[in-house]
Amino acid sequence: MVNMHITEEVPQLKEYIDLRFDAGLPEVEESIAETALNRSLLSVLARDGNDRLIGMGRVIGDGALYFQLVDVMAAASYRDHELEDTIVSELLARLKKIASSGAEVTVITDVPGIKLYQQAGFKLLYPERYGMAGSV
Repeated sequence: MVNMHITEEVPQLKEYIDLRFDAGLPEVEESIAETALNRSLLSVLARDGNDRLIGMGRVIGDGALYFQLVDVMAAASYRDHELEDTIVSELLARLKKIASSGAEVTVITDVPGIKLYQQAGFKLLYPERYGMAGSV
């Protein structure tokens, strides 16, 4: 593993936008990104030895019954260092301390990300349930 440290904090707006770009995620307007970050229930950051943001993940939800992992990402140069595994593990460990018993934690991922979440204990919903997504 690389020289890094994990903190529980919300990233600065610029470093969040820069990390999204580096991780290949879609661009978002600053005002939208700021609102999203401020409404996080939980956020963990991975920083390198120079305190540069190299990875992160957030939890959103109602704070009691339903939680969703979002923005789990790593800088392109750190993707092969199991950093995303560490971030997911940290989020889940911290979430266990604040979530009610039986609370549901969900994630939406692309096909390559399925293995990451299955290793953390997530199961595909189909055929018992179906997931859907839309936009406004």
